Amino acid sequence: MNKRFGMFFVSALAMGLLAGCGQKAEETTAAAVTTAAEAAAEGESAAETEAGATELQLSGRHWKIGGQVRQTSLYLYYARDLGLFEEAGLDVEIVTLANGPALNEALNAGEIDAAANGMAAVYVLPTENFYYVGDATINFGGQAMYGRTDSAIVQAGQLDGTPYYGNTETVQGAQVLGLGAGPQQFIAYAYAEAMGLTSSDIEFVAMDHPQAYEAYITGEGDLLATTPPYSNILASDPNYTLVADYTDLAGGPLVDSFIVTKELADQYPDDVVAILDCVYEAMDRLANDDEARAEYAMNLYKEEGGTTYSDEDMASEIANVTFWTWEQLENPEYPFGNTMKVMGDFLMGEGLIEEGSMPQIEAALNHSFIDRLLEYRAGKAE
Repeated sequence: MNKRFGMFFVSALAMGLLAGCGQKAEETTAAAVTTAAEAAAEGESAAETEAGATELQLSGRHWKIGGQVRQTSLYLYYARDLGLFEEAGLDVEIVTLANGPALNEALNAGEIDAAANGMAAVYVLPTENFYYVGDATINFGGQAMYGRTDSAIVQAGQLDGTPYYGNTETVQGAQVLGLGAGPQQFIAYAYAEAMGLTSSDIEFVAMDHPQAYEAYITGEGDLLATTPPYSNILASDPNYTLVADYTDLAGGPLVDSFIVTKELADQYPDDVVAILDCVYEAMDRLANDDEARAEYAMNLYKEEGGTTYSDEDMASEIANVTFWTWEQLENPEYPFGNTMKVMGDFLMGEGLIEEGSMPQIEAALNHSFIDRLLEYRAGKAE
């Protein structure tokens, strides 16, 4: 597993092209002289460039951005409720959907313009209709698979040299419940590989997070691949044991995505920069104030998501999941869009994404909007 996925967690070397142009000196003195008019024009151009770094020309269009009422999109709702979009002069509507695949469907259907999505965004990038414009929520834990403590899989103990419970014999034929087309399916299949098996040696039953959790605790399935708050609940119950974690299987954290329709991003780039300014400001505040985050998230999850968190559940989520600060965005620890590459490679190997899609995935990772955002903020600070 390390050999397969580790390559994507080596920080990318910065590549730059230095372009220079030379021109033969003209023999005539007139050609070497810059006229007063030319100098004035150059001054105006420089002033326009400097102003452009601190001003955004917003279109005024109505933006529909999809999100989920969970940690994946928490910052999107926080930006909304802090009034950041309105203060920036943006007209933004948040469209709540159940999960990543539902967000993908809405993006493909043109029902939303952008999405604060998770790993599932990798499925739409090969279409070449969307840009990945920002790394989002950082998941160090909570994306995990659990087994019943008294099961043969857990009782087999940890496989030699790995943190994973089970072995080839006990995992063969196991039924895993979890959300399809997302990190839960990756966890199940990568875990099977770690056991010396293939994805066809286990049965993955795709279900929404709540349904999978309810089915599992009532006795269905052998393993549950899940996400907070369900992983938090299982972690505190001695009847269940952590069998495998995404971070171990992938070699690094799961970093969620912010996706924008390519046509709109090309047409309204300053709108996208302004939206990113709002959501990263929300992330920065969430990352720097655990108390405010806990209060806001617990209320949002209950009122808009119908999920009640305990104080312990929220403490676990905060311990396992964080967001980008402005300082981290300027000095990123992880290569941009890294999770998309890891997932793309894995899913192609499993036949869940068309083989040969990596060039399209990589082309969709568009860092120019973050570059413009940082330039814009630097200009405002001067």
